[in-house]
Amino acid sequence: MKKIKNHITLVIIFLLFNSCDDSKLFSLESDSSGVIFENKLDYTEEFNPYTYRNFYNGGGVALGDINKDGLIDIYLTGNIVGNKMFLNKGNFQFEDITEVSGLACPNVWSTGATFADINGDGLLDLYVCKSGAPGGENRHNELFINNGDLTFSEESKKYNLDILGLSVHAAFFDYDKDGDLDCYILNNSIRSIGGYDLIEDQREIADPEGQGNKLLENIDGKFVDVTQSAGIYSSKIGFGLGITLSDYNNDGWTDLFISNDFFEKDYLYINNKDGTFSEESENFFQSLSLGSMGADSSDLDNDLLTDLIVTEMLPKSLKRKKTKAIYESWDKYSLANSKGYYHQFPRNVLQRNYGPTGFLEIGRYSGVSATDWSWASMIFDMDNDGLRDVFIANGIYKDLLDRDYLAYMANTERIRNMIKTEEEVIKKLIDIMPSKAIKNIAYKNNGEFNFTEFSDAWGFDLPTFSNGMSYGDLDNDGDLDIVINNVNMPALVYKNNINVDENKSISFELIGREKNKNAVGSKIIIKYGNNKQSMIENFPSRGFQSSIPNRLHFGVGNVKEIDSAIIYWPNNKVSYHANLETNKTHEIKQEESDYEYFDIANYSNLNLKLNEIELFNFKHNENKFIDFNKERLLTQMYSNEGPALAKGDVNNDGIIDFFIGGAKGESSAMFVSKNNQYEKIIDPFSKKSAAEDVVAEFFDSDNDGDMDLYVGSGGKAFSMYNQNLNDRLYINDGKGKFVLSTDSFEFESPISTGSVAIDDYNNDGLLDLFIGERFNPDLYGIPVSGYLFENKGGNKFVKVEQKALKELGLIKSAGWTNLNNDEFPDLIVAGEWMPIKIFINENGVLKDYTKEFGLSNSNGMWNKINIIDIDKDGDMDILAGNLGTNNFFSPNMKLYINDFDKNGFYEQILCEKIGNSYFPILDKDDLINQMPSLKKQLFYYKDYSDASIDKIFNPDLLNESTVLDIKTLESAIYVNNNGKFNKISLPSEINYSPVFDIINYQPSDKNITKLIFGGNQYLVKPQFGRHDSSKGWIIDVKKDEDKLSFTNLKSLNIEGQIRKFELIYLGKEKILITGINNKDVKFYKIK
Repeated sequence: MKKIKNHITLVIIFLLFNSCDDSKLFSLESDSSGVIFENKLDYTEEFNPYTYRNFYNGGGVALGDINKDGLIDIYLTGNIVGNKMFLNKGNFQFEDITEVSGLACPNVWSTGATFADINGDGLLDLYVCKSGAPGGENRHNELFINNGDLTFSEESKKYNLDILGLSVHAAFFDYDKDGDLDCYILNNSIRSIGGYDLIEDQREIADPEGQGNKLLENIDGKFVDVTQSAGIYSSKIGFGLGITLSDYNNDGWTDLFISNDFFEKDYLYINNKDGTFSEESENFFQSLSLGSMGADSSDLDNDLLTDLIVTEMLPKSLKRKKTKAIYESWDKYSLANSKGYYHQFPRNVLQRNYGPTGFLEIGRYSGVSATDWSWASMIFDMDNDGLRDVFIANGIYKDLLDRDYLAYMANTERIRNMIKTEEEVIKKLIDIMPSKAIKNIAYKNNGEFNFTEFSDAWGFDLPTFSNGMSYGDLDNDGDLDIVINNVNMPALVYKNNINVDENKSISFELIGREKNKNAVGSKIIIKYGNNKQSMIENFPSRGFQSSIPNRLHFGVGNVKEIDSAIIYWPNNKVSYHANLETNKTHEIKQEESDYEYFDIANYSNLNLKLNEIELFNFKHNENKFIDFNKERLLTQMYSNEGPALAKGDVNNDGIIDFFIGGAKGESSAMFVSKNNQYEKIIDPFSKKSAAEDVVAEFFDSDNDGDMDLYVGSGGKAFSMYNQNLNDRLYINDGKGKFVLSTDSFEFESPISTGSVAIDDYNNDGLLDLFIGERFNPDLYGIPVSGYLFENKGGNKFVKVEQKALKELGLIKSAGWTNLNNDEFPDLIVAGEWMPIKIFINENGVLKDYTKEFGLSNSNGMWNKINIIDIDKDGDMDILAGNLGTNNFFSPNMKLYINDFDKNGFYEQILCEKIGNSYFPILDKDDLINQMPSLKKQLFYYKDYSDASIDKIFNPDLLNESTVLDIKTLESAIYVNNNGKFNKISLPSEINYSPVFDIINYQPSDKNITKLIFGGNQYLVKPQFGRHDSSKGWIIDVKKDEDKLSFTNLKSLNIEGQIRKFELIYLGKEKILITGINNKDVKFYKIK
């Protein structure tokens, strides 16, 4: 404890020394401002983090103008210490009026606080939530009614708001639009975490002791519990830490997002407009945070749709990840998902609102997914540039999840021994628990969901133990200041020093009607400058245990006047206000506004409305093989790359027919047109149903004028010797009946096929095949080869040795085209852990010209290439689908492959580059389980966190290893400029998820090429999280002068892991056929 006290003393000295530093955007003003508060927490043997799990959750911050003098006042909650109320005297000076106001809440554990005008008299009242140990006369939540003379009267019982429980926060809003404020109270479950199993439907059972979350309807000034009838969960597994209000589906009614800690999923309650809510998180989100904490919602890209950030505890640096982060196994994650706990992952999430498509989780793309132990996330414009930035309050006073502490200091055996021989065992365990302050994080919004950390540059370089925080213009100078509550260190008040003459703002104070005097639930849209717009909603309760003022702030850059402000009032009416001066607060009263009724459901034009039709029925049923049981160190599975999908007129009736590849244990099928419908044919394909069919191509193998079929089998569910990996050629009898040819191809051994490309490589009039090997099914990573088979006629193919095709990489896509204008087609090949490879066909000999074509540094995780003349200049360009940038991978990662422990089994060790060294990203437990011989060397997690791969293994072993690297993760277009391919970046949305297929077509406008992209990969270890932020994309590409322009990007709103597209014409209509892993094949009309 002495070291901790010394640390706090040093922090206070630091604050005093730096309190007037206005050289950065924010300067600390805590001491000089008069805001003196410290949420001091001392644990005892009886009351501590072991006996009360929320011991270090900290206190909140509420900001509001309690005396209507135009100055924002500050309220800070304490846990063991009393709360404090600071009156704003102007010029950044505050007076402690706690005693006179009666707002101390002494001798009780306070948590969240929010200002709201509960009784509709125009004055802000204060609601304070209570938690902690039971007992005490004011242990219940307290409502302090504002008397108008800087004093408050506690009247919670009068209003039925004297709730008793582990309350975290409350939000007041008019959910039923009857003109008064209702209340949602967030209660953390009183039960211990260890007492639960992952049981289905637990959330449906209300806590019989009444300790769950509560929705209270305001009926004639009394708050009545309507939780059950309104459809709100109040079970024992509600571990809520955040309430975030917004109109998430843009229908004009307030919805609720509840962030839940531990194993329970987060809730999204959509307002049904009839006094009830429906929990629809699984319909709106693809992935959620696992241990969700604070959250905030606002419009991050100015598209007038509200986005959402939810914080978790994933450390920012790889070093801290290795010592602080704990990950679920694949089995536990799968079990939780099967029991209704959905897809939860240990990281922050940024949910981009994409209108009717729902939300796309892009936290990893934006770089905000890992910020350490993060409590509050707040979204607001810190630099008045018109884009809202992100502030995250960080820190935990005692690091409960330090893995060395859990494994070696607080393990079961040691605790038993301590109980036998020592006193105050729990207190001693906490004494030795690690404690390290970390800085809060500020992210500057660069637009398009790109963020740059500006913590140090903006003045947030102080390590803290921060919890609740809030923001508001404390000195009325036109920018937003910050107040932060900390554990065991003084509260922090930051003054914003932006030059408001250059970066201006405009603020609004709305005066509502009836009992909602602050117009809570309103939405304002402003339009200004060169077609700029911005939107904000009036919901004070935000972040973690905190609330912001009712004054709504917009940064607008260097604009003197905004063109218009459109106010959507809580009663679903709208008013318009034009030509408003900036650097000014505008007070607008609802009853004085000219308004009209409106329909707010006007989404941004982000989605293409597809008309789904049905040509035939085929559901791909993926097998349940778990790759991680075969290769423990894989980051994802590779056994779900089907279905294969091919089209061709097999019976020469002028109508396109289809082949769909089945998963292992499922028969593939042909769908042949007959009598204006499709007949399903499984013979002879059902005889090979044990195979996993991932590639299929129709072509005329024997030059008899009909379409034969080549089927490539792959996957990792087989050993490298399994005959079910053998590809197959089916011969068409000319009438659409197929027979398996058993002697057309001879492979030296089975291969897992990744791609097939067909062309007449030697110009003999017969179509030849390139077959790309996907991987060794027993060992992912070792580069495998491509094979060229020459068609000798009569359905006989002979392998042609091509030295250049040996050990290319992990091949996923290939195509033939003529790159040098000679008589022979050339070959382009792409795959994982390899560059896009160019092979020039020199009279039948393929030679590697990758370097000459400028692609030697294109190493990526390529899934698909499509070869077209995108810029219409007469040569062929490459559309390339990569892994994308919304994942844990980063350029310059390396994969080391070797039998590192010399036990006869090879391992893959994926490493991240830090400085000039490479560090394994694997969890230490996974690495030790695979190679137990490393246990002594890497005994402590800290040892592992400090160890680069060259410190773990000797140089000779690394030198003999296969080493692969990544240089780019972006899906992109590579434009051919006189024999050199130049990379053109695609719109960022394309890189939200892996691209598995790309098709193109020509619309009526011949200057435009339409591109369609599809992908996703769900079977990723929980440590890294699945790739699910695409629902298919369509975009127009046009050449403007010498550049390609991209316009009209839309989401296709197709759910699932898209693996293959085909496009056909039925009459005058284009039909998009979509092969989706483990789902039905889909058909859509498309323009």
